[in-house]
Amino acid sequence: MSSEHDVETLQRSLRDLLRQNARAGRVIVAVDALDAEEAGRFADAFAAVLGEDGTAVFRASVAETADVRGDLVQPFRAGEPFGPGRDTAPADAVLVVSGRFLHTPEVRGLWNYSIWLESNPPIGAPRPDLPDAEKQYLRTSRPKAAASAIVENSDPAHPVQVFGDFC
Repeated sequence: MSSEHDVETLQRSLRDLLRQNARAGRVIVAVDALDAEEAGRFADAFAAVLGEDGTAVFRASVAETADVRGDLVQPFRAGEPFGPGRDTAPADAVLVVSGRFLHTPEVRGLWNYSIWLESNPPIGAPRPDLPDAEKQYLRTSRPKAAASAIVENSDPAHPVQVFGDFC
């Protein structure tokens, strides 16, 4: 089952889903994809949508080797300076983090909400062979099952939310 929208409509829908479970406080959202640049573009646009109502929104892109917990999450939640810009978040703020491998067991519990972006080749086109690290991540961390929302983003102007349930 899926639901196709333009990017802003889909992101507003995802924002509304996020707000159903995390209305106040310092909220952290992860946007995960095998392509870090794709995750970053989606996260930038999602951060803009989150800020439409005046919410303080902060953005961070993380490398696979970053100390996400110590450099971003703990200080953000505590209202202390965090990240490279040493920002300080007000009591009700959202931090949108983008990168790769954000659904590993070591970090998946850090997020209040997470989005898994996947991109599929056009119908009939061969699926590219993935590097071993990506195959292992998909097999062991199962980001599609761990994410709060799954977005098929092959056409970034018209993403499709994919529902992973079987009903």
